[in-house]
Amino acid sequence: MGMPNLEYLDLEECMSLEEVHHSLRCSRKLIELNLNECGSLNRFPYVNVESLEYLNLSSCYSLEKSPEFLGIMKPELMIMMSFFGIMELPSSIIEHQAGPTSLDLSEMNNLVALPSSICRMKGLVKLIVWGAQNLKACQKKKVNEGLPSLVALNLSDCNLIDGGLPEDIGSLSSLETLHLNGNNFERLPRSIAQLGALRSLDLSDCKRLTQLPEDIGCLSYLKKLNLSGNNFEYLPRSIAQLGALEYLHLSDCKRLTQLPEFPHTINADWSNSSICNSLFQNISLLHPDTSDSHSLSLRVFTSRPKNIPSWFHLRGTGTSVLVNLPMNWYVTDNFLGFAVCYSGELNDNTAHLIPLCDAGMSLMTQKLALSNHAEYLDDINFLLVPLGGLWDASKANGKTPND
Repeated sequence: MGMPNLEYLDLEECMSLEEVHHSLRCSRKLIELNLNECGSLNRFPYVNVESLEYLNLSSCYSLEKSPEFLGIMKPELMIMMSFFGIMELPSSIIEHQAGPTSLDLSEMNNLVALPSSICRMKGLVKLIVWGAQNLKACQKKKVNEGLPSLVALNLSDCNLIDGGLPEDIGSLSSLETLHLNGNNFERLPRSIAQLGALRSLDLSDCKRLTQLPEDIGCLSYLKKLNLSGNNFEYLPRSIAQLGALEYLHLSDCKRLTQLPEFPHTINADWSNSSICNSLFQNISLLHPDTSDSHSLSLRVFTSRPKNIPSWFHLRGTGTSVLVNLPMNWYVTDNFLGFAVCYSGELNDNTAHLIPLCDAGMSLMTQKLALSNHAEYLDDINFLLVPLGGLWDASKANGKTPND
């Protein structure tokens, strides 16, 4: 009875489908079942999972009850239930000894709780719950005895508040990617700094989050940290200890006026002059020998790479920059040097101060040799030319660049 040899069944966008026949319980060889966007489906009693590797129930709005899973579940099963209408995760998914490796529950707005038994899903590698606006029960879960294989967790845009994350989230020893963006908590669990395998952390658009854990520098493998769109006034000094950090996103952090030490690559909001000023004030922290360096560079990613910020007074499209300096331009001993930005690949650069006694002016030339085959044409690079590379105070006999 039924179709015992059925392996693949694709009914995607069958909007008139209201029922999946109960004989599907006999399809023990079924590998893939796609019911995506079957919006009228309201009855789906059974599915055999002995051979199943892919089950898509996304956008089945009218289905209020998940099918009962029959047979021994394969450990590599991927289940997609985004935009699904149920209020609770069916126990039949979790009670199987193996359980799925990937579970997508995104945009399940009726979902109000994740069962505590979800922590027993030892084979779960990827859990996506973004956009579940009514999710309230994450705080009751203790994960210190489960989810040993979880590598990726997405809880973005879930309207989570303080206490909405497990306090022992740091016990997820295999977690590499964590998305918490778009939530409403004001603080993070202290144990988050114990996620020793974490590579990527997204905290963007958490408007009520005003500070990070002071020991965030313990995330020694962290490569990407997205803090854009937040209301931080300062960042912990321990960020300097993130030795593996490659990308620090700070766009639209309008209240942030100071930066600690930072990595060589940063995504900053060029319209925020406070951040840009802080960027150059702290660039010496990258290299202790700034005063002796000829030039220092820092790649900066921007959403509008072709628009050079207005606070760069001298702009052009050529391969060199010529700057006329007025008299008494050197006004402070804290002067670091000259900031230059360019798009393309810098192959070589030279910088010189040339005195023009007859005009009472000084001239600084910065020659930029740009390749036509640049690898990062969409990026803008900061170049700092330290004064130490232009003016040798040891040979100046007490004079300043103004003399």
